[in-house]
Amino acid sequence: MEFTVEAGRPDTITREKLEAIRCGGAHRISINPQTMQDGVLQKIGRRHTKQEFIQAFCLAREMGFTHINTDVIAGLPGESLEGFCASLRELVSLQPDAVTVHTMCLKTGADLKRNVALYPVSGQVDEMLRFAKSYLGQQGMEPYYMYRQKDTLQNLENTGFAKPEKESLYNILMMEDLTPVFAVGAGGVSHMYLPGSGQVVRAFNMKYAPEYISDVPEMIRRKR
Repeated sequence: MEFTVEAGRPDTITREKLEAIRCGGAHRISINPQTMQDGVLQKIGRRHTKQEFIQAFCLAREMGFTHINTDVIAGLPGESLEGFCASLRELVSLQPDAVTVHTMCLKTGADLKRNVALYPVSGQVDEMLRFAKSYLGQQGMEPYYMYRQKDTLQNLENTGFAKPEKESLYNILMMEDLTPVFAVGAGGVSHMYLPGSGQVVRAFNMKYAPEYISDVPEMIRRKR
């Protein structure tokens, strides 16, 4: 029903990669700028520019992708309310099919967590989300899924917006834990919803390459 692929950061996207995704049959891809301000991208360690994102997005359209999702983050270091609003307007001018608005999450161990003075003042992130809901609604996009993460600024949420009939089934099912996930690769986590009990059981793949290579039977046992 849906085959969705994270196309990658804009600076890693090439015509060859997009061709492989398209030939593989993917219906939906994500290309994520996070912000349209080059100064903010530098502060958060992103290696792409706004122009590289625009080029990657336009290339995907040129190659026939008709369902492209983009992500932005509210509360990035050094980004003002006005800057966030300008980023969202510029992003929407490209006519993405869906936009996911995340709230900045201060993950344990991340360098950015130690520089809290860089973040927008209290209340501004909430205003960013309010603007996003209002503006995207005016552009014909409606919210269709929402979730919260630990340690987001102001304990705010992440919300997916989409044009009519462009909602991602993957996002809905993943947020509700209603679909099995079969993980391939080191560090991957498989999980299965058990309708009878309502439980979600998980099976973890080995994280480090030597263990992952040598312990295949153990990972198979966990999944069974």
